[in-house]
Amino acid sequence: MKRRKTGRPFTLIELIAVMGVMILLAAVAIPAYSSLFAGRKTTLAANQLNGAVMEARAHAVSAKVYTALVFAKDGNGLKSFRMAEVYHDSESETSGYAWRRWAPGTAFVLLPENTMIPDTNDNFGMTTGGSEGNEGSSAPKKVSGVPKKDLPGSTVTSGTSSEKAIIFKPNGQLAGTENKNMVVRFVESNRYDANKSKTPKLPLNINWLTCKTKFLDPVE
Repeated sequence: MKRRKTGRPFTLIELIAVMGVMILLAAVAIPAYSSLFAGRKTTLAANQLNGAVMEARAHAVSAKVYTALVFAKDGNGLKSFRMAEVYHDSESETSGYAWRRWAPGTAFVLLPENTMIPDTNDNFGMTTGGSEGNEGSSAPKKVSGVPKKDLPGSTVTSGTSSEKAIIFKPNGQLAGTENKNMVVRFVESNRYDANKSKTPKLPLNINWLTCKTKFLDPVE
């Protein structure tokens, strides 16, 4: 018994029309998806640091010691961090912070692939007057005496380095001049390398008093 044909084949014109619609939809959807995925990566990086901030603050309070999240530079950005205990003369306003030892059981944590914190004071620094914006930013704190051999990607086996850090006091407050918040801005590294002035930056604000964190609106 012969089967009846239920339809006719597509014509060449119909196939071309369908392919044209598919190409048009892809042209619209792919950039939007890429932008969404890029934003998701920077959010993931900021959330990763957010968890580390809470952990470092808890360590500072429980161990009653100055605690730092020490950042390592890779290229033109900061791409990894590690928790350390640091020395500081609390009675001296000019005394800096010196590396004491890495917090027990810790290792450098890498930010998600293709994300980083640009190594400039505008993207990693303190803001005056408790401001949550970019205006009035000043240099972040540094920890001296960090062993170079411990830094990711380092081929140097001796000597020390001075690295940027987020530092917490034993009372749980952010170290630095009072009433200055820390603002850390995350970017997608490959987009930043291509065009620094047009790359969206996701800022994470850290309150100097409570160390509570808050996402701010993305900026360019």
